[in-house]
Amino acid sequence: MHRNILVTGATGKQGIALIKALLHPVPDQNSQQVPPETPGTESEIRGDLEEHTYHIYALTRNASSPTAKSLAEKEAHITVVQGDLDNPGSIRTIFENVKKSGEGRGIWGVFTVLAFPGLGVEADGEERQGKLLADLALEFGVECFLYSSRMGGGPRYENELKLSGLAKRNVERYCEELGGRGLGWTILRPGFFMENFGGFIGSITAAVLKAGLNPETENAYIASEDIGNIGAAVFRDHEKYKFQTLGVVAEYKSMNQMEEAHRRARGKSMPTIPWVFAWLLLKSNKATQELIQDVERSYHARISGEYPSCEAELELARSAYKMKSYEEWLSQGSDAKENTEGWNQVSIWKLIMGKL
Repeated sequence: MHRNILVTGATGKQGIALIKALLHPVPDQNSQQVPPETPGTESEIRGDLEEHTYHIYALTRNASSPTAKSLAEKEAHITVVQGDLDNPGSIRTIFENVKKSGEGRGIWGVFTVLAFPGLGVEADGEERQGKLLADLALEFGVECFLYSSRMGGGPRYENELKLSGLAKRNVERYCEELGGRGLGWTILRPGFFMENFGGFIGSITAAVLKAGLNPETENAYIASEDIGNIGAAVFRDHEKYKFQTLGVVAEYKSMNQMEEAHRRARGKSMPTIPWVFAWLLLKSNKATQELIQDVERSYHARISGEYPSCEAELELARSAYKMKSYEEWLSQGSDAKENTEGWNQVSIWKLIMGKL
């Protein structure tokens, strides 16, 4: 069966990962469909994994950007569509056009990833965009609405949420509300991206977490590639995951444990700036302080039982796809060196000026 999937944030890390996982699936160790000892060509394996064909409508604000052009040129099953999530009419037009051109099929699934405005930045626009997509998905009969949110501290700390964290939780609630009217939603709650440790900004991130977190505090980690793998698993078996929330976390580790994993994989320490500079950033940058507080709250909620659904959400994601640990991710050659400054709305200048 042919299925049209609209991917927002299609040129970002999560969007690209989802597209790759849908169009170029590989066997998952959790799956019984293709045992490791089963020989077969890539096409045979793909045939075993897939019951449906997918066509991706990759949403971007600029269809002329190099990344958007690259997507369109590489894949026959991708159509790049231009639209602005701050312009509802442009997004509605995409839904209408797909329905007209797709033999009446329309958009079957939506993968919703919204741009992170940055630490310490108001996120009213993020909330509006998420609710807009949910409304249109309901109106146009989308079967599977997949929203990528964030892993937090659960209900105990909901009253303390603000900015992007609050916006994401409000979009989650809105999806749940629309579920009562027929929207088949699924929520992904990814942990802290392993890619955040890449490049010079990554050396700042590692140093700040080491300096700010208690030694025993464990943070939730995930590679963006595995967010795509989990998302693809949801689309392939959407009835199983309908009205469910998945905690997309490969592992919980303290910074000391992350350091040990890095040494095992690379034979050297994690790159970090000097401790004194990290300490100064923590003292001068409010958004960085709030990041540390958020990680501490989330850790406490998980180990104290104040996030009662946490383990069930984590197990649901584990059952969908076997995610890579930080050590495995590094051992496969991933370290995000290709990341450019600002991909996650963080820059050295913002850090120095306290404007994160």
